[in-house]
Amino acid sequence: MNLRWLILCICVACLGGFAVAQSPIKEPPPEPAQARPFHLAARTHYALPNGMQVNLLRFGSVPKVSIEIDVSAGRVNEDPKQVDISAITAELMGQGTLTRSGDELALAAGDMGASLSIASGSYQSKFSLDVLSASAAGAISLLADVLRNPSFPAKEFERLRTDHLRTCETSLADPGFLARKKFAEIMYGDQADGRVLPTPEALKSYTLEDVRRYYKQNYGAQRTTIYVVGSFDERKIRKAVDDEFGSWLKGQAPDMPVETVSRGQHFAFIDQTGATQSNVIYGIAVPDIGSPDSTSLDVMDTLLGGSFGSRITANIREQHGYSYSPRSTLSQGYGSNIWSESAAITTPATGPAIQEISKEILKLQSNQPSATEVRDIEQYKNGVFILDNSSREGVLGDLSFVDFHHLGDDYLTGYVSRVQAVTPQQIQYAARKYLSIGAMTLVVVGDRSIALPQVSGFVPRTH
Repeated sequence: MNLRWLILCICVACLGGFAVAQSPIKEPPPEPAQARPFHLAARTHYALPNGMQVNLLRFGSVPKVSIEIDVSAGRVNEDPKQVDISAITAELMGQGTLTRSGDELALAAGDMGASLSIASGSYQSKFSLDVLSASAAGAISLLADVLRNPSFPAKEFERLRTDHLRTCETSLADPGFLARKKFAEIMYGDQADGRVLPTPEALKSYTLEDVRRYYKQNYGAQRTTIYVVGSFDERKIRKAVDDEFGSWLKGQAPDMPVETVSRGQHFAFIDQTGATQSNVIYGIAVPDIGSPDSTSLDVMDTLLGGSFGSRITANIREQHGYSYSPRSTLSQGYGSNIWSESAAITTPATGPAIQEISKEILKLQSNQPSATEVRDIEQYKNGVFILDNSSREGVLGDLSFVDFHHLGDDYLTGYVSRVQAVTPQQIQYAARKYLSIGAMTLVVVGDRSIALPQVSGFVPRTH
């Protein structure tokens, strides 16, 4: 028996030795290739005599064209007592013109293989179509009809107003929205970006005359920019733009006030009795995109909380399981900017999660990130940038972005090299200089009896 056991042990040892000998030696993966510079074809830019700006850029070989018209008409141009009137006006413009009903507009767009998209924000309202190249001139004609000849049908106005009332009701039942609303109110006060939602009473008081007045005061050639990106015949596009928009009245000059952001420490708690999660926003005003530190801030944000592999995400999601989808962002407003971390946190972990977020900020301020970590983050950012600019819509969106912020096309063509040039020292510097824990604003929406005691150590001005 002992001899058999000895033989078995020898066989196992031999087989194990054979297996080890045959296992390939694991080598480290190769270094990632450096991101290639982003190349953008030169765009054609000119202005019509009435002041309308025209941008044409050839992109890709697919016979399609993305067309977007941006109008400087948004929330900043509203009467403070008529929040959302800019959005209602833009949406209503797509519901009928002097010659076509809303259904006929939708059918005309559908015949081009597209659907009319309308969106309104703080500073701009955008109208867009994505069509086959052969339909580009027709798409410009349709957009011109919507912009220049809206009929503002009363029946559709009533429907849209009811839709906005319903949106208000559902939004106020969403804890995440309540946190964003309160955070915006603290950071922007009574400025446009602080007026997130109209009251039901205000909405019910709006009339068609209010819509017509807003349109008359804010729509016109001087406030309008058109972008055409894709495969197209430039001569035909120029003619279509001139024919459809050349006779449009100038209207008022653009009015784009820069909003100031509140500074200093602030705290707000909104009770949601019985909530299983606390919706948290933790943020601070930082320099806008025109700052020399803008790229360093951008890379710092991605490293700290702005990507799935970021430090805060690894901490409160992967290590502690406090939150499923934390995320930091830079708001990149017009002349303003806010860094913030948002997360839906399990109620018992509200305080510990906020402490961990603060710890990650302090850790970055105390210790430079490694060159490897920075390289990986920069590769990630540049990959996302290149991917975003691999489509007509992506390129058009970036052209609109740089024009809105007065950055110039070299912002796009130099993006990859600027990101790659950011050093660990610059990231630490940005965190030290701009993410002051003692000047953060904290908003928490959750169960007061459980979550509030956990954040009682946060003692700033209360809202």
